[in-house]
Parts: sequence; structure tokens; C-alpha cells
Amino acid sequence: MQLYFQIEPGVGLESIKMKTLIDLFDEIIEEPLFNQLRTKEQLGYVVQCSPKVTYRVYGFCFCVQSSKYNPIYLQGRLENFINGLGELLEALDDMSFENYRSGLMAQLLEKDPSLKHETNRLWNQIIDKRYIFDFSKKKAEELKSIHKEDVINWYKVYLQQQSPKCRRLCVRVWGCNTDSKETEKRRDSEQFIEDLTSFKASAKYYPSLC
Repeated sequence: MQLYFQIEPGVGLESIKMKTLIDLFDEIIEEPLFNQLRTKEQLGYVVQCSPKVTYRVYGFCFCVQSSKYNPIYLQGRLENFINGLGELLEALDDMSFENYRSGLMAQLLEKDPSLKHETNRLWNQIIDKRYIFDFSKKKAEELKSIHKEDVINWYKVYLQQQSPKCRRLCVRVWGCNTDSKETEKRRDSEQFIEDLTSFKASAKYYPSLC
């Protein structure tokens, strides 16, 4: 089961702050996510989250894979975790937040480990028509001015379901040990995509940035 949140297109210098916030959010919640859903609840071996960039549109993705539980149950447990992130972020003390921030900054300022890595990094900027070749350094500089309140506000705007800017896509796959009859249970707030071609034809798109 994957739960994808679409954030915003990466346009201009504002994209630097947005990407920095997404990366810092990932840095903060990665361990609590694994600890809660994998270690404590033992939902499945694969429990992870990561930022996504698709044609210069930023996103954030959660993934839980289980051979025991169906994806609807997994989604419910994941949503319970996401809904509690506000409290987790609010409870984060200044020292812990600074540790996350300095840890991310150290990663951003690391030198390219190989010529291949450097080439891919620069070439991706060309492919995306972004041309910010020192993107990581600019993110590290932006990170200095980001505070805990910025991360909390970002979470409330893009990940809380009641927010008008919360856009989600859930991909569910039923394993051989789960009951697919659960697909009949639908919530009023959900839109099921049964005809992908029709959905894509009727959907609104961001302008092409690449």
C-alpha cells in the first residue's frame, strides 16, 4: 500500500525552501514511522517514507507492505500515524529539532562521492530545466532559517485531510493472504479510479516545467 501526497510544483527560488522543508520533515518522521508501524504494530517488513519529485512536482510518499494485513487496514493504521504527527512535531524540543536540522545540513554539504554521482546531479538539473547546479548548497543555506513552526505549518497545509491543499493518491495491492472483498467498503471522501484512461482525460494538470 502506498499513500502519495502531491505537494506543489518546484518553480523558482521558492522551490528551494519547499524541497528543504520536505526533506527535513522526512528526516524527522522516518524513525518514528518505522518504530510505530514496523516495530510496535508489526504490520509488515517494509515500512518507509520518502520525498518524491515527478516532472518537477514535489510529493511525499508513505509505503507499507504486508503479507498478513490487507491494504485498507494498513491505510487506516498509516492514517492514524499521520494524524498524530501534529502532536509529535509539537512535542519536539529545540535540541532534537536542531539535531535533525544539523544532520540534514551535513548530508547536503557532503561532497559528491564519485564523478558519476556529480554528473547525474548536474545532468538532472539540465533535464528538469532548473539549472540550479548548487541546489544542495542553497538548500543548506535555506535550512538555517527554517524553524519547527515552519515544518508544522507545512504538515498542516499538505498532509492534514481537512486542508484544501491536501491531495492524496492511495495505491492498494491485495496479497494472496488477504481478502479482496474489503474493496467493497468505501468512504464518502474517497474517489475510486476504475478507468485510468478516463481519469487521466478528465484530470487537471500542472503546466509542463520540463
